Amino acid sequence: MIRYPITSSYVACAMDIRQLRYFTRIVELESITAAADALHIAQPSLSQQVAKLESELDTKLLVRGPAGVQPTHTGSILYRHAKMVIRQMDEARAAVEHGRDIPSGHVSIGLPTSTSRVLAMPLIEAVAQHLPQVTFELVEGSSLGLAESVATQRLELAIAMNVQPQPRMQVVPLLEEQLMLVGQALPGQDAVTLAEVAALPLLLPSFPNSVRVTVDRAFADAALPLRLVAETSAVSILLSSVQRGHGWTILPWSALAGAEGLNPPIVGTPIADRELKRRISLCMSTSAQSSLACMAVQRLTFELVRDMAQDGRWKGVTWLGG
Repeated sequence: MIRYPITSSYVACAMDIRQLRYFTRIVELESITAAADALHIAQPSLSQQVAKLESELDTKLLVRGPAGVQPTHTGSILYRHAKMVIRQMDEARAAVEHGRDIPSGHVSIGLPTSTSRVLAMPLIEAVAQHLPQVTFELVEGSSLGLAESVATQRLELAIAMNVQPQPRMQVVPLLEEQLMLVGQALPGQDAVTLAEVAALPLLLPSFPNSVRVTVDRAFADAALPLRLVAETSAVSILLSSVQRGHGWTILPWSALAGAEGLNPPIVGTPIADRELKRRISLCMSTSAQSSLACMAVQRLTFELVRDMAQDGRWKGVTWLGG
């Protein structure tokens, strides 16, 4: 039997768009059961579609294991091409309906938890206003996980911290964000030293959070002990804990967005003798660069972050994007 390389044009000819939508949904949800629920079809029917697809391509596409359903190497290749085909079909349909090319279809963007507190609502509102034909999906997660999802094409875009360029991912630096001591106000102190922070009980984000990595490195470089009371990946728990007087944490200003009006209040105090900061970048999968909708959301995100940094809506940051 002659095997043909999997390319976008071959994918489009070898199967219908419905099969591609089914397959990509299974890969993204890592479960046939969850995908069947999301697609509103019976699980046996979905399994049959997968078997038919594997038969047509004469290759194994999915494997089941303890972590759920994962694509094989060939399945990952198909997934990347299938995402491009689906985007192209959606945009072609919209272009025909409107008589011109128009950003449309589904675009997903990932935001770290602290960043989402300051950026999520303005971004949702901006997309709704300027890109009404785009179905916008916002995913919250860890910076490391979001960048990995972009590199593997499971997300089109993401905001990520201290990320390095990777194959199949474009990285555009946006901001440098300062970290500060967060908690109940320290009487008479407008700033603190790292040694003074070391004397306080601290609740910190869990690894591999970029804040935690930066803080641990700074304490190690200064040969200072870390009085760690608790750690959690949930910013809301950190803020609730320090607001109740269980200690202090170290976070960027963006994590405090929406926390105004608490009683007792929590404040951010600069760390004067040590520059604790992280770099915020906008990541985009290379396959998404062929999509009008993805490029439009990338441009809108870039402009929104720039404006928020320059007009003071996003405090404690320095604009890097040019």
